[in-house]
Amino acid sequence: MKYLLWVCVVALLAVIPAFAQTPIRIEVSAYGGVPLNHTLRSVFCCTTAASFLSYSTDDASYITGLSAGVVLLDRIHVTFGAMYMPVSFRSTGTTCCPIAHPITSTHGASWEFPLLGDYRWLNGAVRPFSGGGLMIGNRTSGGQSQSPAPVVSGGVEWLRQRFVIRPEVRYTHYPQHPSSNVAVGRPRTQIQILIGVAYRM
Repeated sequence: MKYLLWVCVVALLAVIPAFAQTPIRIEVSAYGGVPLNHTLRSVFCCTTAASFLSYSTDDASYITGLSAGVVLLDRIHVTFGAMYMPVSFRSTGTTCCPIAHPITSTHGASWEFPLLGDYRWLNGAVRPFSGGGLMIGNRTSGGQSQSPAPVVSGGVEWLRQRFVIRPEVRYTHYPQHPSSNVAVGRPRTQIQILIGVAYRM
């Protein structure tokens, strides 16, 4: 938590001097996309003298979310967002005396809260950008929290009057926290392709 607080303080100190130099442009965005790899993994199974419990996971088919941000000096773009992804997994128990295999299905949600910054290159209506940031929080139903986690991103934005279209790729590297009381978690690497539609004021 102290590390996260220091990151936020340094980020604020870096952008505050820019406030007096140029007008700030504020934007709100909606995102949609798909994951390119597995989105959930089993992190725990247990064995006792009388039973064995295992988990099997399903991959999410889409990602969606919202964000708000600012553009500084016509180059630096900073946003904070909330991204939603459906999750589901099944727990299978094997018991003896008598032998049985009860199966329980769980359906829930995975929430990610990225704080991102990027630099917009070139000029004109179409501009590439690259950057990254920090996944400052993530929550998975029945799973573990694996934040903070570094994020790298890049893409292209197309500005049309006050509307912006931003296709981008995001790569997140989640730390693996050992745990013995949760069923599932996010894989160490996550790659997502997203398309954002923003209104910039």
